[in-house]
Formats: sequence, structure tokens, C-alpha cells
Amino acid sequence: MEDLEKLSLKNIDIKGHVIGKFSAFSICQEYTNDTDAVLEVTYTFPISATATVTGFTAKIGDKIIIGKVEAKEEAQKKYEKAMLKGDSAYMMTNDESNIFRMNIGKIAVGETVVVTVDYIDNFEIVDNQIRMLIPTLVPPRYKSDVTDKLAYAKNEIEYRGNVTIRLDKDLKIDDIASKTHSIKLENNTVSAKDIKLDKDFVLDVKLAAQSFSKGYYRKLPNGKKIVYLSFFPDIENDTKHAPKNYIFVVDISGSMGGYKLEQTKEAVLKCLKQLREGDKFNIIIFESRFELFSKEIMEFNTENFEKAKKYVKSIDARGGTEMFSALRAAIEQFGNEKIIFLFTDGDVGNEHEIAGYARQHIGKSSLFVFGIDSTVNKKGLQAIADAGRGKAEFIVRDEQIKEIIVRQFARVSLSNLFEISLISKSNKVTDKIEKQRALFNHEFYDVLVEVEAINDDFELQCVSETQSHSFVLQKDTFEPLELPLDKIYASEQIRRAEKYIETRPFDENKGYKEQIVEIAVAYQIDSKYTAFIAVNERDEKLTDIPALQDTVLESPTGWDMMKSRNVLFCMRSMPAMMSNDAYYCDAPDVMGSADDMECLPSPPPAKSYKRKSVTGAIQNIFKKSNDDDIEEIIKKIEACEEAINKNEPHDALFDEILEYIKTDIVPHPKRYAKLMSWAREKAQNVYDLIVKGLISHDF
Repeated sequence: MEDLEKLSLKNIDIKGHVIGKFSAFSICQEYTNDTDAVLEVTYTFPISATATVTGFTAKIGDKIIIGKVEAKEEAQKKYEKAMLKGDSAYMMTNDESNIFRMNIGKIAVGETVVVTVDYIDNFEIVDNQIRMLIPTLVPPRYKSDVTDKLAYAKNEIEYRGNVTIRLDKDLKIDDIASKTHSIKLENNTVSAKDIKLDKDFVLDVKLAAQSFSKGYYRKLPNGKKIVYLSFFPDIENDTKHAPKNYIFVVDISGSMGGYKLEQTKEAVLKCLKQLREGDKFNIIIFESRFELFSKEIMEFNTENFEKAKKYVKSIDARGGTEMFSALRAAIEQFGNEKIIFLFTDGDVGNEHEIAGYARQHIGKSSLFVFGIDSTVNKKGLQAIADAGRGKAEFIVRDEQIKEIIVRQFARVSLSNLFEISLISKSNKVTDKIEKQRALFNHEFYDVLVEVEAINDDFELQCVSETQSHSFVLQKDTFEPLELPLDKIYASEQIRRAEKYIETRPFDENKGYKEQIVEIAVAYQIDSKYTAFIAVNERDEKLTDIPALQDTVLESPTGWDMMKSRNVLFCMRSMPAMMSNDAYYCDAPDVMGSADDMECLPSPPPAKSYKRKSVTGAIQNIFKKSNDDDIEEIIKKIEACEEAINKNEPHDALFDEILEYIKTDIVPHPKRYAKLMSWAREKAQNVYDLIVKGLISHDF
């Protein structure tokens, strides 16, 4: 891949300063044009799921340009206008969840541009430990218009990354470790140099002293104050066991192949071992469709555990990631009060839709999430867990997961704390944002309030079915925070508006979107509907039309295994290995009713049929595709199938088909799944040859 040798992105530096549960980070991206043409460069990258982007600057030589936040459409106009005038422009947009896109417009030959993105973040402290997860890569996601367009390469990317994190000297640290990278600790600073950007950087900081409730504040220009309240509840658990219903929802899509699915199986079995007599359970596995282990919820006993164990060990990875229908079944079926555990790598592009549904329909149930991967979609999974009144945990490769399982089950024991209220006393509160929907024992419950003044203590009250609890933060203990707490508050205002949009998928939501833009522009922070834009007005104009260079991304770790799994299993059918005791459900339209989900015994292997109309197949299979070459490839597959059936020469024609699928279909999972599903049903001989051909070429 000779073109990779001239990629403009040369290096990425991530630097952070951690102050308790808060932090300030910067991402520096260095671009140098080593080609003989003026370039326009794009790069797609992630930022922490809980981050608030607060700054954007571009440095060209000694010239520094500070970017501003504007409505996305206005920023795009400024970017294009600058390009046409012969100037340069630098723009960053939030395209999807925590996926950002950098556009570096017009880099002169031999020129270097350094772009710096500043953000603030806050971490959870659980079991006296801070886990920092810094994403370095955007992995492919199912149903994502963004990642479907990205290019990946394995072991051919030259640019690397450095991570440096300075820990505040006041932090009482017992231990520091990373399960993902080799690190160096010196003078309270952790560093990892020259790392491949193929998995997230995870740092675990064990604190020596227990953390307790705390309050922070920052004065606003209008005289009001933003107060960040962190309550640390200490509740004595009721030792009496109340039987519960558990539903385990397991992602077995192609991206889960290899070590991820093996870790998932281990986690599910460890969860089952936590169940007690009187509990009931069921298992739902999903890919392009979902399957029920049992049509009815089952009593937990030795016999049923052994059946479930055998079933879990037999599953394999295949197909797409139709998470919505499986979660909807778990929420709507098996009673109104249950514990749902979701196991997935979270590689979906419709997490907002899923979170919106869970928020409206979870009722008295709770949804807990296990994210399995080193490049997990943390922001999406956290949103789903929060909407389901639960919590998300993330398991990295080769991690000991027993402690994580036990922690989730400890949360389950208090998942019936439904009534939670903040008592402001004599404090005049003008706005309040609760960051979580549920409260868990020995874990911080955070609330942001805007007040006229801090006149009194704050009290948190929570009520279960049998008792009430109260926790107080005394006003005299509040501390000023140097970091821009007002921007964190503004970011939470934006997230609140996004939750309104999530629960109204068919509305235009124009008013909410306009308010998001207003907040983002006023506080100069990121949002889905705005962009950071910086314009470099040049004395010597660059009048050439720039060559466009999309920066190729490093393939996620484990990519080779995932690709081969997708080739074998990314078809919309269930293999014969499934037990006859199991039940499968076609994934209905995502907004259909539960009545649409009819469960049937597992189907027999697919048969080969003749199709009457090429046009009909295109309309039915590629409804959303405008590609002119789709009709041509279908005709070629039909012609090749006919030649095989007639024992006529077909090698040259098949080589054309295979080459097209390798280069234009395999990189796009949705198109690949649809075409292979059609080929399996309509052209079985060609389908078999394609699978063999892809495997032999290490696809």
C-alpha cells in the first residue's frame, strides 16, 4: 500500500492532568504534507464517552488560530468559502456518539499543521478505584453510516500515539496498573510511548483512602453558582434473599468472534452461578435475529443450570448486530420486574434509539451492561445502561472478571431504590440535573445544580419498598473547582436535551436541536449539531484544487479473527448447530409491537431457489442502495450460477465477482450481509465458492 507511506497524519499525543474525579486532557494531532500536491485531509477518531470538548486550536509554524463553535451548517459554509478563496480551514465535527471527524483543508506542500483538541472529563470511583478509558480507535459499528465509510489497514499504519497522564499530588494512590499497555510511572506521571492505535488505553488507579461525599462549586459571570454534588451512600444491605427474574441478553454477532465471545461465555456462566434457589432466568442470544434459550422463563436449579451451561458453550459468532429487537423482547416479556444483563461489544450505530426505548419502557426492571472489548463503544453502552436504570461495566482482554460480576450483582440487590430526591433546603435552585437514574451502594451519585447562592446544606433522600435513607452534604465542606465546571454543566444540559430527542424518534425535534446549538455556542463546547471551525487567511493563496486524503485507520486488535468470522456467519440465517429446544425470532421493524415477535422452532438449512427477477431482488435486498454496480454484480452471480449448473466455463467470471466482493462489499458489513444472504438462497454454488475464496485470501 504505497499511498500509506505518504499519509499526512504523523503523530498523536494525548496528555492529561487528573484532579480527583475530574481531569483536563488535550489531543495533539500533527499533519505534514510530504506529497507534491496541496492536500485536504480527513481523520476520524474517538474522544472519551464522558468528555466535554472545550477548545480547538490549529498551529501553523508560529501562527496559532483559535477555533470557534458554530452551528454545523454555518461552519461548513465558512470552511468551503475559505477553501475557494485559497485560504486554509480546519473543522471538527461530532458525527456519531463519541466519534469525531477532523477536516484539515489545504495543507501546502511541505507544511505542518498541529491541531489541539482540549476536553474535560470526570471519572467514576468504584470500589475505591478510578478506571480511565481513553479511546484511541473508532471500530466498525453495525448500522453506522459513519464507520461504513472508513478504511482500515493492519500493521501498515505509520502514525503512532503517546499517552501522558499527570496525577495530582494530593491523590492518595495505592497502586497504578494498565491491563492494555506497558506503562512507565515517574513523579506521579504515567506514560505510554509509541503505542499502536488499535485498542483503547485503560488505566486503573487504586486509591489508598476511601472516598466520601463531596461538593464542588464555581461562580458564574451572572453571579450564580454551579454546584457539583457527589453523594456517597452507605446503606446496610438486607441479608434476606428476595427471588428475582434474570434475563441474559448475549451478543453473538460477527464482531464478537474470538476472545470476546469466549470472555462473554465465561461471564454469562459466572453470572448464572450467582443465582440462588427461587430465582428464574432465561437467555436471549442475538445477531441478525434473536433466539430464546427457552420459550418460558425457567426455575434456577442444577438441571436447568447444566442445560444453560451446555447451550452457552455451544454458541458461536455470526451475523449482524440487531440489538434493538433482542432488548425489546427482554424488556417486554417475562414479567414487569426483572434484572436484564446485556453482554456486547456495543458496535452498533443506533444506540440512541435503543436508549430512548429503554428509558420509556424499562418500568420497574433494571438493565445492566457488560462491555466486552478493547475498543468498546463506551458512550453508547453507558447511555443504554443509564436509560435502563442500571450500570455499565467494561471487561478488557484477559481481565479477571469475577470481581466485576460480583460488583454488578451487589448493585442488583439495591436496584429497587426507585424514589430518589434532592432536598435543597433554603438553597434557591434554578436548575437541577441528575447524572444517573439509579443509586447504588458505595458508589457516587452525582447531581449538578444551579443556585442563586449556597445558603444551606443539601440532602439526598431515597426510598425502597421497606425503608428510607438520607445523606447530607454540608455547605461548609464545599470546595471551589479550578476546572470550568460551568462547561460541564452546559454539557449535561445538552445531554438532557438529547434524551428528549431519543424518546421522540419520529418527531422533527427542531426546538430541542436549536437549544442544543444555543448552549454549545454560548459555552463553546461540542455537540452533534455544531462544529469547531478555524480559518487560516493566507497571504499567498493556494488556488489549486486539493487532493483529498482520508486517513486510513489501524485495524482493531483481533481484526483478522473478526473478518474470518464475518465471512462464515454474516448471513441472515441460523445454523444447524442450534438446539431444537431453542426458539428464534426474526428481528421485526424496530418500532413494531411485541406481538410481531413470533417465536418458532429453529429453521432447517437454507435451500437453493431460482429467482424470477433481477430488478425485484435489487428492490427487496438493496432498498437503500443507489449503487449502479449492484445490478451488474447480481447479473454476474446469476450468470456464474447458470454456467456452473450447465458445467460450462466460469472461472474468469467468478474471479471478477470475487474481486468486486473483496474490494467493494466486504468493507461494508450491511451490504455484505445482504448480498451473501441473497446469494445463499438464490445462487448456492456461487455462494460456496465466494466463502472458500474469501477464506483462502485471508478475508
